[in-house]
Amino acid sequence: MSLDDYRIAVVTGGSRGVGAEVVRRLCERGLEVHAIARDGERLAALAEETGCQGHALDVADRAAVAAAIGGLQVDVLVNNAAMAAAGTAHETSAETWARLLAVNVEGIANCLGAALPGMIARDRGHVVNLGSLAGIHPLPGMTAYSATKASVHTLSETLRLDLLGQRVRVTEICPGRIETGLHLDLMEDRAAAAAAFYEGFECLQPRDVADVIVFALDAPGHVDLTMIEMMPTLQVKGGVPFHKDPA
Repeated sequence: MSLDDYRIAVVTGGSRGVGAEVVRRLCERGLEVHAIARDGERLAALAEETGCQGHALDVADRAAVAAAIGGLQVDVLVNNAAMAAAGTAHETSAETWARLLAVNVEGIANCLGAALPGMIARDRGHVVNLGSLAGIHPLPGMTAYSATKASVHTLSETLRLDLLGQRVRVTEICPGRIETGLHLDLMEDRAAAAAAFYEGFECLQPRDVADVIVFALDAPGHVDLTMIEMMPTLQVKGGVPFHKDPA
């Protein structure tokens, strides 16, 4: 199985950014695409543009997810919905921790609960989880976000173990900085955030990540691109910070 053999796709966080670009690509390939997001107006505009079917709901709401896609024979599930927040572990509020976990981790679990049993029964399908380099190489000052993306990484790895013997592929995409607007939520002043995170930087664009996702979906059925790290050419990871005690 590869992308041309699939019929129905579900994309979360589908109203903008990477999700909207994936919706466009899959609609162009002739799939019946169901886009999930909280912004009903954006979804309606995307549906008018692409022909996708929009579902205005919160992925953290398990019952709403099940009602929307539980009856579909989903071949492709792209778990893209996510939120970000800045702060150390002790500075991040309980409410922010709960919301990050609900969207970034439980949201994926909710979609898997609705779509995966059918994939297993039909012995076909492809799950794409949008992780982050922050889940592999944690970012200072973004503890909660990094922790949830590390959970996505472990979930993806464990899911492959659970699916051993099934023709259901699992791909984790771990991008560096993407100019999606997600970073604008990290500061109270959104203009300042845009200047800090985007101005002067050659960031990845949503279309770049969508291209890689489609590339993974297009691989022959016996090939699973399990984890893909992608970064802007001028961004690097690593280093060993060492604080020198002035005393």
